[in-house]
Amino acid sequence: MTDTTRALLLTFDDRHLREWAAAAPLLRRYGSRVTFFICEPDRLDREDRRLLHRLADDGHTIGCHGLRHERAPEFVAAHGAGAYLRREVLPALEELRRLGFAPRSFAYPCSARDDGTDRLLLGLFERLRGGVPADRRADPALAADLRVPAADLADRRVLLGCSVDSGRGPVAYGHDLTGIEATLRTTAEAGGVSTLYAHCIAEAHEANHVAPARLEALLALADDLSLPCVGFDELP
Repeated sequence: MTDTTRALLLTFDDRHLREWAAAAPLLRRYGSRVTFFICEPDRLDREDRRLLHRLADDGHTIGCHGLRHERAPEFVAAHGAGAYLRREVLPALEELRRLGFAPRSFAYPCSARDDGTDRLLLGLFERLRGGVPADRRADPALAADLRVPAADLADRRVLLGCSVDSGRGPVAYGHDLTGIEATLRTTAEAGGVSTLYAHCIAEAHEANHVAPARLEALLALADDLSLPCVGFDELP
C-alpha cells in the first residue's frame, strides 16, 4: 500500500475527459496520481470512455460525482433521501460499474453536504469529499481545515478540499493561493494529507477550469516539498 503518512490528494470533477487526457503527460512528469470524480457517466461517448480507461490505467483513481450533479442537501429536502439515492447516486454508481470501474469515493457536487447526506452516502462509499469556500485559499490558516493528520486518516471518512480553479468562462478567479501553498508546506512538514480540487484543465473554458501553468506550479511545489500526489483509492 502507498505510504500516505504525508500526501496531497488532488482531485478533478465532472467529465472533462479530453482536457484531462491532454494533461496526462504533465501529471506523469511529476509522478502524480490524482482522482477524477465523474458525473453524468451515461453521457460519456466512446472516446470519453476510452480516455477514462486510459487515465485509470495510468494509476489514477476514478470516483463518483453523481448522475446529474445535484446538490445533495437540497435534493434530499425536496424529494427525500430514498429518491436521492435512487435518482442521483445509484444510477451513476451502476453506470460507472457497467463501464468497468469500481468507485469507492464520492465528491459532493458544489461541495454541498450535511451530516445527514454524509450518513446516507457512507453506506455506499468508503470516503466522501466536501469542501471549504473558495475564498479560503488565500487564508494562511487554511491547513487547519484541510490537513488530516496521519494518525486520524483511517477514521476520517469525509475529507474537505479547496478549489484551485483559475476561472470560469470570462471570469477570472483570484490569484492569491497563499493558503493553498501554506497548506502544502504544513502537510509536508507535519505529515497527514490535504485535499484540493479543480475541474477542467485548460487555459480558458466555459466551465470552471484550472490553467495548466497553475496546475504545474502546484505540482512543482509539491515535488519540491517531496509531498507525493496520490489518489483516493490509495488511502488506508
